Amino acid sequence: MSGVVSTTTPAVARPATARPIPQHVGIIMDGNRRWARARGLDPVEGYREGARRLGEVCEWAEQAGLTALTLWGLSTDNLKRSDQELSGLLPLIGETIEELAALRRWPVNPIGDLMALPGHLRAAMERARDISHRAPGMTVNVAVAYDGRREIAHAVRQILCAGTMPPADADDPAGNWQHLIAEHLYTRNQPDPDLIIRTSGEQRLSGFLLWQTAASEFYFCDVPWPSFTRDEFDLALDSYASRHRRYGL
Repeated sequence: MSGVVSTTTPAVARPATARPIPQHVGIIMDGNRRWARARGLDPVEGYREGARRLGEVCEWAEQAGLTALTLWGLSTDNLKRSDQELSGLLPLIGETIEELAALRRWPVNPIGDLMALPGHLRAAMERARDISHRAPGMTVNVAVAYDGRREIAHAVRQILCAGTMPPADADDPAGNWQHLIAEHLYTRNQPDPDLIIRTSGEQRLSGFLLWQTAASEFYFCDVPWPSFTRDEFDLALDSYASRHRRYGL
């Protein structure tokens, strides 16, 4: 392994506490290019440094007791960047995901419009899924070529193509549709994210998990992703624990 993904020691669960712990956390890993520019580096060096956080944040999440972690690495809009930038970024993404899977500590689940990716990257993501699918730890979703609207449209298209629409005379047709759509999302059979973390100061979702975040809590921090630390992660969990989730009640 080239050492892009960094981990420390095998995860050891923290002592149980009374504070609420999210089951599923999503992270928008923003600020890689800004981190690099601030240091006079090529943008891909920011992504390379950010990649070193992935193994560590998976450890932190597992130690905190999460059952699922979703990391947004690349949107479909990001694929419109210059060929020069993508030529460095896309191989790095494939290498990083395969290294994470090779640890065999967590099932790595690639999500997104994989058919929009170059063949070499799509193959790397499929290998990562196959290598790690029997791993015992929490699920790690890696979102590449991801767009929330496209995910919902993909789910509806699958339903229509399969002819599995709920009956028109159902007692709760809207509720049945919601359940059916959820079964066709990339994150099916997983809990919706309780907490979304976005780094680097931006305070918007940018299309991340649009369906799944209807009741999520949000935490925004100014630190760019390559500088994200365990302390920042714990601050996000502490913020989540301090909130009272009413779910409309």
